[in-house]
Amino acid sequence: STPPPKTSTMRWVVVLAWAVRLALGGEESLNYAVEGVLSLKDRSVTLPTTEVVLNGGEYRALTRTDGAFVFHDVSPGVYLLDVLSIDYYFSQVKINLPKSVDQSIMCLEYKYPGAPKQAIAYPLRLVAAAKKQYFQQREKVGLHTLFRNPMMLMLVFTGIMVIAMPKMMENMDPEEMKKLQDQMGAANDPASMLKNLFGVGDDNDADDDDAKKKIKE
Repeated sequence: STPPPKTSTMRWVVVLAWAVRLALGGEESLNYAVEGVLSLKDRSVTLPTTEVVLNGGEYRALTRTDGAFVFHDVSPGVYLLDVLSIDYYFSQVKINLPKSVDQSIMCLEYKYPGAPKQAIAYPLRLVAAAKKQYFQQREKVGLHTLFRNPMMLMLVFTGIMVIAMPKMMENMDPEEMKKLQDQMGAANDPASMLKNLFGVGDDNDADDDDAKKKIKE
């Protein structure tokens, strides 16, 4: 007959099995329940149900009526928390879940992409930074909008000239007045205007004068 196993060997096997079980149980107990609360600056407005994600969707959670949310059974590691709100802007938070129960959870807040980080307390309490604007607000009509219109500027300039020109002409020298009237009369005659500007028509007038002289002779 075979001898019975030694009790010391069996005892060590049981101790080793319990140690493995405790080790596995200790790892499982390190999973975290990541929680926080979303809120608005205006307490009278109720935040609609909003989705919150870790690492772009590795973990997902929905807010309750009071804005609270919780992620269950989150493994230790570093995660980025984003609030997928269609109405409000919320900060992005980097969460460090330690592997040891002796260490505390560390959270860093980024107000907007590229903003300097700042440490915040845990559990998270995030307040909406601003409300999203999908449409540009129509500008109200006023003097500043009227004077941006080129037609309005031309109208104002014309009105000023109508009022100022008579006063300017009253103080003008008679010779200058006559010269200005001649120029204005020439401006109404295209042929005279071209003649004054480019000298067109002088040669033709001279030829006409010579022809008339020959006819008389």
